[in-house]
Amino acid sequence: MVVIAIIGMLIGLLIPAVQASRAAARRTQCINNLRQIGIGIHMFANSNHGRFPETVHANIYGSPSKSWVYTLAPFMEDVDAIRVCPDDPNGEKWLEDKGTSYLINEFVAAQLPESVLYLHKMQETSKCIVIFEGGDNRKANDEHVHCSTWYTPLKVSKGIDYVWAYMTAQEFKPDRHLGDTSNYLYADGHVETIGMETVYRWVENDMAQGTNFAQPAK
Repeated sequence: MVVIAIIGMLIGLLIPAVQASRAAARRTQCINNLRQIGIGIHMFANSNHGRFPETVHANIYGSPSKSWVYTLAPFMEDVDAIRVCPDDPNGEKWLEDKGTSYLINEFVAAQLPESVLYLHKMQETSKCIVIFEGGDNRKANDEHVHCSTWYTPLKVSKGIDYVWAYMTAQEFKPDRHLGDTSNYLYADGHVETIGMETVYRWVENDMAQGTNFAQPAK
């Protein structure tokens, strides 16, 4: 009985370690996906006068296959192999509906006053997030984050809890991975794993200063 009890204790200690190891492996796979997307974006830009992949609202919502991620297909061996994060609970849905776990920053992909649409015109590529991990409560054809709508006067008037709830449910997922972290691809091609608390502080600062951490520097 003592031996059985010891074995049980060892198994109890081993299982969490194995689970953590698997979670770390999934996070690493997500990082690799984003690095491949980053390479694809740079190759696309080099072939299109520096332009980032475009998201066109009128076309995207009618034809998910026109999503920005598919414009990178000619620059990748298999776009389906990298467009879904292994930790995304909606992964199978995105595969079936031609969606993606990863959302492009509309400030680099859509015509807005704040946008910087060309890689070579961006002043601080190492500080601009171009790809986020998408929130769970969105449709397959929601393939970009609507950064320009995060801090509307009405939302800000309702306080940070309201703004944060909207952003993390409908927009991006700040705690997709182990340790309440998420992966972010920057315009220069590097990927950072950032904790949810850090992103929350960014949002707090934005609301206090009237800034937007997703907006590229001009």
